[in-house]
Amino acid sequence: MPKAVLKNGVIYPIEPLPLEWGEGRDLRVEDAQQPNDSPEALDEWSRQLEALAALIDPKDVERLEQALVEADRQAKEQVLRETGLMLNLSGLSLP
Repeated sequence: MPKAVLKNGVIYPIEPLPLEWGEGRDLRVEDAQQPNDSPEALDEWSRQLEALAALIDPKDVERLEQALVEADRQAKEQVLRETGLMLNLSGLSLP
């Protein structure tokens, strides 16, 4: 949904309008500062979120999960070093 601003009683788009919108097309304008928490709006938001999630490549999800596991391991190792608890643990692995 394109964003617009109201100035002197006239609505001005602040981003490009879809090409398929021709002159005289009826549009719905909503107050962007008022949240729309109606069940219909929440259902639409959920459908949009699910559609976007379906576009995510499973390989990207796997890479992210691996990166998070590695970041967690590094953070635990850093805490052990900073607290002086990291003695000679080279033969141990952190979960």
